[in-house]
Amino acid sequence: MARTVKHPDVRRSELIGCAQKLFYRKGYESTSVRDIVDAAGVAKGTFYYYFDSKQAILEAVVDELIVHSATLIQEIASDPSLNATEKWKMALGAVGSWKADHKEELIALMRMMQSDENALLYYKVQNKTVETIAPELGKIALQGVEEGVFDTEFAESAAEIALSSSLTLSNSVTDLILNPQNYENPAADLQQKVAAVQSAIERILGAEEGSLPMMDPDLAYVWFDKPGESAPEKML
Repeated sequence: MARTVKHPDVRRSELIGCAQKLFYRKGYESTSVRDIVDAAGVAKGTFYYYFDSKQAILEAVVDELIVHSATLIQEIASDPSLNATEKWKMALGAVGSWKADHKEELIALMRMMQSDENALLYYKVQNKTVETIAPELGKIALQGVEEGVFDTEFAESAAEIALSSSLTLSNSVTDLILNPQNYENPAADLQQKVAAVQSAIERILGAEEGSLPMMDPDLAYVWFDKPGESAPEKML
């Protein structure tokens, strides 16, 4: 039977997809390169043609998530029918909703990134996120200044600092999400942290207080529901 030859980009994407599924299902530590190549139906040599280690393919998995978020924000930032406030809220809302819809995968990813082995990768991911997404938020910030809804002399830098504040929030809520049993009301704690960072971002951009909500309050409960349970009735 003739060997199937695929375009390198296609083969690379297949390997990333297989690794992603295995990392989420089995855990990063329990997944071997042999598991990945068996799932993809390729030889080990093919894997090492694209990636020099298991950690390298984990980095590629994370890169795809960052690019996906950047694409969502770029589409919103380039929409001429929206004002800056609408764009900022929709950008954060779109990313937040996507994360909630992929809760299990992202919780698995959080656990992977907590490993000492992945400390350098975690740092690289933070930098890559700012490098990829900050320019799109900067466009929105510039529009906001032009429209008079943001008041900052350094719109693009302010957007980058605002994004960094959001990433700091992500870091601080990791333990809440991974170990909710250690907190009396983790969803309320998450809402409080989000409110604090929202207030800081509004000040950084010079926006009206309360004008840039970061997250639908209901989404806080999504991260802590046990399988089969729904958010508290008061939140529905």
